[in-house]
Amino acid sequence: MLNNKNNQLETERLYLRHFKTGDIDEYSKIMGQDEVGQWLPRGRGYTKEEVEKSMAGMSKHWEEKGYGIWAVIEKESGKIIGHCGLNFVKQNDEVEVLYALGKEYWGLGYATEAAGAALDFGFDVVGLDRIVAFAKTDNTASKKVIEKIGLKYIKDIEIFGMTCAYYDMKRKPENI
Repeated sequence: MLNNKNNQLETERLYLRHFKTGDIDEYSKIMGQDEVGQWLPRGRGYTKEEVEKSMAGMSKHWEEKGYGIWAVIEKESGKIIGHCGLNFVKQNDEVEVLYALGKEYWGLGYATEAAGAALDFGFDVVGLDRIVAFAKTDNTASKKVIEKIGLKYIKDIEIFGMTCAYYDMKRKPENI
């Protein structure tokens, strides 16, 4: 179930909405987890200042591109559990689907649910022809999520200072 209203998405168990200024403390707790940060370019948890800067960048990205990264909200609790969305990658002129959830939400299918909704948004609403994804080569769980939502492994590449598995998906002909 994908319900798109004002560039905000609703799935069976999640809301994906724009970040608000008041989200900083709750979101910083998630992004500050070293277990989360180990899979991201910094390789560690993020400081509150780094998270604030990142949120400002997300807001600017939405303004410039018309798509971006949402806060992922668990419907049942109303809590922010991470982020997910679409990001323009300047290095290779592509749009990636990405996600990061707090460690207590791993293994529950939330990443697959959110990333699948973001992928559908990219193809059906934004009109993208191709979306890519990256996962550190040793991040087995993330690679499974990427494959579950339909992206295909292409090769390993160096990007963002990391060795990553590189995936892509082209828009299905029926969506054109």
